[in-house]
Amino acid sequence: MKANAPEKLYFGESDKGILDIYSTKESDNEVEYVRTDAFIEKACEFIKDNGSQYIDIVNGQLVLKKGIIKDFKKYLRGE
Repeated sequence: MKANAPEKLYFGESDKGILDIYSTKESDNEVEYVRTDAFIEKACEFIKDNGSQYIDIVNGQLVLKKGIIKDFKKYLRGE
């Protein structure tokens, strides 16, 4: 079931010190929250599309190649 909420929400203080919630980033001082299902979906998409580049089998063991963590973080950030 698809959620009826934005993928990301941003929380920040307004000029009056009141907590505001935005669906788009307004400033660098805001805290970003991502829906859990959206995060999991994006992580699975990365593994499906890129897994063969980073996962190898050595002596019957799965081995992660260097660079996967850095590239995974960049992917999740949308870079």
